[in-house]
Amino acid sequence: MRSLVAVTLMALALAWPACPGWCADPEQGWKAVGVRYGFEATSRSSEFHQTEAYATYGLPWSVRGKSGWGVALQANASAGVLHSEKENGFIGTIGPGVVFDKPGRGFAVDLGGDLCFLDRYRFHSVDFNGNPLFEGHFGVAYRVPGGPGVSYRFQHMSNGGLGLHGPGNTGLDLHMFGVSWNF
Repeated sequence: MRSLVAVTLMALALAWPACPGWCADPEQGWKAVGVRYGFEATSRSSEFHQTEAYATYGLPWSVRGKSGWGVALQANASAGVLHSEKENGFIGTIGPGVVFDKPGRGFAVDLGGDLCFLDRYRFHSVDFNGNPLFEGHFGVAYRVPGGPGVSYRFQHMSNGGLGLHGPGNTGLDLHMFGVSWNF
């Protein structure tokens, strides 16, 4: 329960402007919603797949050149299903990201790190060793102005070596492909 409260407070702190002047920043606001599907990037005894819905919210902090290219901060969130053999479990993530892009169109490169929560952390013979987990990703996307987009990301999920629920640091690497609607 404490983890849920902490994640909720972190999400509100990231999304809530600290002063009214930040609301006028064109970087701030909903950037994209979409769906992603991924499969395991490394082989193991159990084959994993993940399906999720996601949203990206632009934070008011950015640095842009005269051409429009630059770096901006964003908040990422997702909810979905992690599947292995005949077992399914809920997976949810929330966390910050950095995107290098020209706002609203063309190619974008993003990098992020999220807190990850599973409703079950044992799938057959694979034990992810508890919550919270950490998920890091590197991705590329192509966005049509004010419309659809496609993306690819490589992501790694693990407990970061914390061992909160015993020894072990089982990780999971996924290739994720997505389609989105960009605002």
